[in-house]
Amino acid sequence: MVPLLRTVVLATIHSKDNVCMPSSRPTVVHDVSVPFQLGLGERMSYACGDLAGNAMFGITGSYLLYFYVNVCGLAAGQVAILMLAARVVDSVADPCIGYMIDRRRLFRGRVGPYMKWFSLPLGLALLLCFIRLPVGAGGRLAWAYGTYLLMGIMFSMVNVPYGVLPNVMTRNGRDRLSLAMFRMMGATGGTFFMGAVTLPLVHWLGGGNERIGYPAAMAVIGLLGGLVLMVPAFTCTERYVLQPAHNPLRVMLASLLRNRAWVVVTVVLSLFYINLTAFYGLSLYYATAVLGRPATFGGLLISVMGIGKVLGVTCSGWLVRRIGQRATVAVPYVLSALCLVMFVCAPNRPVLLGTVFGLACFFEGMTLPVFYAMIADAIDLGAVLTGVRAAGLAYSINSFMGKVAWAAGGALSAAMLGWGGYVSGLAVQSPQARAFICMGFVGVPIFIACVSAVLVWFYPSEDEVMAIRLRAHAGA
Repeated sequence: MVPLLRTVVLATIHSKDNVCMPSSRPTVVHDVSVPFQLGLGERMSYACGDLAGNAMFGITGSYLLYFYVNVCGLAAGQVAILMLAARVVDSVADPCIGYMIDRRRLFRGRVGPYMKWFSLPLGLALLLCFIRLPVGAGGRLAWAYGTYLLMGIMFSMVNVPYGVLPNVMTRNGRDRLSLAMFRMMGATGGTFFMGAVTLPLVHWLGGGNERIGYPAAMAVIGLLGGLVLMVPAFTCTERYVLQPAHNPLRVMLASLLRNRAWVVVTVVLSLFYINLTAFYGLSLYYATAVLGRPATFGGLLISVMGIGKVLGVTCSGWLVRRIGQRATVAVPYVLSALCLVMFVCAPNRPVLLGTVFGLACFFEGMTLPVFYAMIADAIDLGAVLTGVRAAGLAYSINSFMGKVAWAAGGALSAAMLGWGGYVSGLAVQSPQARAFICMGFVGVPIFIACVSAVLVWFYPSEDEVMAIRLRAHAGA
């Protein structure tokens, strides 16, 4: 009886809030009582968005710090300020894009066309970031600011609509978890691609000359990535209209801040991005300065991270069904922190280090689909609690916070190099430099894992969410 009541209540709520969008494709309204209504092909095509997007944006996190310091000759302190300042500035674009989506100011409120028209410009922006102009240090720094800012804005034009897409594709909670799982498999696949292909492609196309190799490789990756990123725009059906928001911006913001579920998942997801930038930004330095191995071993660690997270993502749904969403974040985070402690203490043996690091990333991968399913549920829950619909603004602020966290993490990684006294080109770094690199690469993720494992318990439980929806329906 309880499952039947749950189905009736959810179906009634969704029927009030959503209408089908006219489309040239057959329009289908999903019954929320039937699991996994979306076809396999549509879920796989949705994953292409993060496969390409995560690969391109991840490259800026993994290799741009190295390119700026070791190829362009910029000081680590300058790069730290650049990554923080430029990323915070371009983060303002995210709320603006979300506001346009909610107000239906562009493309009549549809989100797919954003990906159609801005994916290739994103690939071009990636290429521009990795071009070293034949000018003085001041000119190179100005070029770095401009291109890094452009990259962030173009990413926003694609990523915010991509995040909103599940809300217009389906209202089925299990469908959304499935989409989140496929999205994370695409994202971690992009991470594996980035770690396995980027440096070999740079060396092959550049013939050992990194000033030529990096832009040549980014031209190839940017073009392919832009084309793959367009796939969801043509293959994912927008079945529901995002109702236009007529509330003032301050009312929409206030409604989001009153939504405890959305606030919690936004903070925890932002911390995850800081964790990610630590792995991306310092992997090459950890390999060379701390382990005394070639930079390619750092790229291998990134590939191992991708494989581990893909495997973790595939186990996420199984774990959620047994222990719930919050525990599926907390427990794997604690296990991941323990694995990272083992990684630091392990002997310097490549196979052992790769295995332990991959296991840490496997546990982290379990949390990823849950984050995005939580966001989608939190947005719908906020509409029930406050009566204010702000899906576009909610996702844009998620993206905004993620970019600020990414900027803070990138700046922190660069600052670790500066604080430790890292010297570019020096074969053997000082003990202080090695200690700071180790602190940034492993210490920061361990701290974040522990903090996130605590914070996630402030997210409402499944029973609390259902009770809120029942009260809302009873009062309607």
